[in-house]
Amino acid sequence: MKTDLPAKSLDVLFLLEGTYPYVRGGVSSWVNRLLHGFPDLHFGVIFLGSARDDYDGQKYIIADNVLHYEEHFLYDAQNMRAPRHPHAAPDVEKIRAAHANFRQGVLSEASGIDIQNLVDSMGTTEEQFMHDRAVWDFFLESYQKIEDKPAFIDYFWTLRGMHSPLWLLKRIVENAPAAKIYHSASTGYAGYLGALLAYRQKRPLIVSEHGIYTKERRIDLMLAQWINDKGRFLEKGDAISHIRELWIRFFEILARVAYQEARHIVSLYVGARELQIKDGAPLAKLSTIPNGVSVPTFSPARHTFSDTGNIIALIGRVVPIKDIKTYIRAVRLLADRDPDIRAWIVGPEEEYPDYFRECQLLIRHLRLDAQVQFLGYQSTVEILGGIRLSVLSSISEGLPLAVLESFAAGIPVIATDVGSCRELILGKSPEDREIGSAGEIVAIANPNMLAASIQKVLYHREIWTEMSSAAIVRVERFYQENHMFAAYQALYGLKGKDETWPE
Repeated sequence: MKTDLPAKSLDVLFLLEGTYPYVRGGVSSWVNRLLHGFPDLHFGVIFLGSARDDYDGQKYIIADNVLHYEEHFLYDAQNMRAPRHPHAAPDVEKIRAAHANFRQGVLSEASGIDIQNLVDSMGTTEEQFMHDRAVWDFFLESYQKIEDKPAFIDYFWTLRGMHSPLWLLKRIVENAPAAKIYHSASTGYAGYLGALLAYRQKRPLIVSEHGIYTKERRIDLMLAQWINDKGRFLEKGDAISHIRELWIRFFEILARVAYQEARHIVSLYVGARELQIKDGAPLAKLSTIPNGVSVPTFSPARHTFSDTGNIIALIGRVVPIKDIKTYIRAVRLLADRDPDIRAWIVGPEEEYPDYFRECQLLIRHLRLDAQVQFLGYQSTVEILGGIRLSVLSSISEGLPLAVLESFAAGIPVIATDVGSCRELILGKSPEDREIGSAGEIVAIANPNMLAASIQKVLYHREIWTEMSSAAIVRVERFYQENHMFAAYQALYGLKGKDETWPE
């Protein structure tokens, strides 16, 4: 932790989960640019991670105007406290009421969640919740009501794993600095923390969602191999196991708490609103602030069709949600026609090491060692200056910076039909669509369609040139970084040199 000014001097306290300063990517880049974009503001940062060993050092130098920084790892062993044999009995009825309230909150958009009960930790301490016999009996009672019962040991440890971070978050709230505005970059644990802080300090909370957290957690949980329900899918067909359902419902509850306490809920594109409303966000709180990029930073990478060879690149983290494997399979189809094609994968590789190894094995299995290359984290400007086409094969996105950065460099983009990619590439309004297409949109997990679209643009000068021009016009007209800064300046309540903060 570092603190150079009294805590009360903080203007904005960022609440970040699994992003800045430990992980590179779109959200971290957005945070870093906001910190540097408002040099006169006093920021604080609270970082929430999974376990300390999951992170390979900080990837960003913390900005000078960050006057308070602290980090917490939700699943570190030291956070699992030993029982202290509390004398007072837990209030099981408050636990029962909280869980009934949670269940109702997920099922009904109109229902509110009793946040004061959450602030009070449901009438129990961490030690009582983890070790008291009365709570154990409540677990047994709840378990008996499940129709398709998982193994009790899996159910028990799932409830423990879900709840144990909540007491750490309560301790963070009790010691966190006051700020004029709390700003979370997601729902999840960070959004829940922001809700508790905003409620306790009576200050505004802003929730800015890049991807929709609950949607991405659903995808992660459906793919997760650490959930012990092997064999259950064979028994149940396409039905979701109760353990996965519990985790999905839990993150839906955290989102609802954050939405309930937020003053403003921001998405990157209009299409995200439907998902936010479904998860409990009131329409009156919703607004849209698209990502923006510094066009002059990337314009030096612009080049003509003939300046590069047949080189494509996927710029992004090597994680399952980016579906790197579909990109690799598409390259196999392209390499059958053009053995000289080069396909780069540019981005951090350490976040999901098992998935990275699976991608490496797939490359070897498809005999693509000469065509596909992992470059790790690189300067995006330098990469864009050496490629002809940018590719995004994700199964979920918000408004990806990689697309805007490619556009600023005049590089057409082939992307899956997720998040805002369709409106970025084809235009979001009649005026925007008149600019023309800046690439191609394809279905997710479809290597044949992806390969066909890459081939259409990569090898045809006239198509490429038209798309390159459209990309430049679109980003310069609609996605300049100063537009994003102006929108957040208004949201923060800043008017020139005078500051008027909403009460």
